[in-house]
Amino acid sequence: MARTWIVNPFDPLPGDPEQPGRYATLARMLRDAGHEVTWWTASFSHRFKRPVDQAAIRDACWQEGIDVRFIEVPAYPRNVCYRRIRSHRVYAAVFERQAQAAPPPAVIIASNPPLESPAAAARIARARGARLIIDVQDIWIDNFRQLMPKTIWWASPVLLRPWVRANRRAYAAADAVVGVASRYADEPHRYGRKDYRREVIPLGVDLSSFDAAAKRGRCLLGAKRSGEIWAIYNGSFSHAYDVLTVARVAARLARSRPDIRFVFSGRGELEAKVRQLAGQSERVSFLGFAPFDDWAATMSRCDVGWNAVKPEALVLMPNKVFYYWAAGLAVLNSVPGECADWVGRTGTGLSYPAGDVDAAANALIDLISDPARLARQQQAARQATVERWDRRVLYQRYVRLVTDLCQQNRFFH
Repeated sequence: MARTWIVNPFDPLPGDPEQPGRYATLARMLRDAGHEVTWWTASFSHRFKRPVDQAAIRDACWQEGIDVRFIEVPAYPRNVCYRRIRSHRVYAAVFERQAQAAPPPAVIIASNPPLESPAAAARIARARGARLIIDVQDIWIDNFRQLMPKTIWWASPVLLRPWVRANRRAYAAADAVVGVASRYADEPHRYGRKDYRREVIPLGVDLSSFDAAAKRGRCLLGAKRSGEIWAIYNGSFSHAYDVLTVARVAARLARSRPDIRFVFSGRGELEAKVRQLAGQSERVSFLGFAPFDDWAATMSRCDVGWNAVKPEALVLMPNKVFYYWAAGLAVLNSVPGECADWVGRTGTGLSYPAGDVDAAANALIDLISDPARLARQQQAARQATVERWDRRVLYQRYVRLVTDLCQQNRFFH
């Protein structure tokens, strides 16, 4: 049995109240393929901004045959703040120290971001004779550069140098790089690395888990009127997302289109602004962070999903779009490039320029103006999920990659 480590501090584990993410599915599939999986996680919940229930997660992971190692880290109040950076640095340092004494793995899968822990995983892989996979889900360095005030852009090479150095060290040591989108999988090229195994494996969705949750849960919006359209925005209320455009469309159409109900699911620093812009109307609803079962049941009753992301956020294939497709929703998409291509190629919705309220409102009206066409797009969304985006199908390539690297490892037996 090959020992495989997952190094990620913020994806939800079995036993967590949040919906299963990329690594929970991957851990289960690796276990089913005969791997002994250890997941190095953090003691703090990134989504809920509170300590995780370690006892519940340990028990759930034990029942599923997954070894979980908690690393005590400082809390942080917001997604973008210095305390979060410090928390991830502590995670990387403690992981590296504890990993030196743990039984050596055959393969290490380290998520990027955060940025310090893949570099720590690279040092451990070299010292313990393990193969290394860097799993790229975001491009933090570019994101933070854009968040900096223009007055200090000149200093960005100095301020970001530790992260650049960490990325260079991680990519130099990687045996394979997996990206959730093509551009992410090409990130090592920026650091002078060309000769690596490259895979593009999008986030996808655990379809059986989503369907079971939707069946167990209850719709939080009550009964749906005949002919009514429910359009949902799901995700963070933060500056990286185009949620303010959705709120402005809701304010505009809530008065003139009583057949449309706007639903906002999630929280974030812009929540007060979103509520202010959307206005007080029975046509606008806020779910907050709903339990996964109820959230899935509510999503499944909706008709349209807003994949509203600002291009400068560099979130190329976000989680939310896969859940929209799984729920059989037509998509209103503001992400250019690969995501817009897939929306068009699968015939599952329309795209509009982020920040353009007129274009977004017109796209929504166009999308729902022909009920037969809308139904075809919804059916296409669900079919694409079954055939292409279900993690149980999509991640078979990931399992093969890990197995191949295990077999190449001279310590593997």
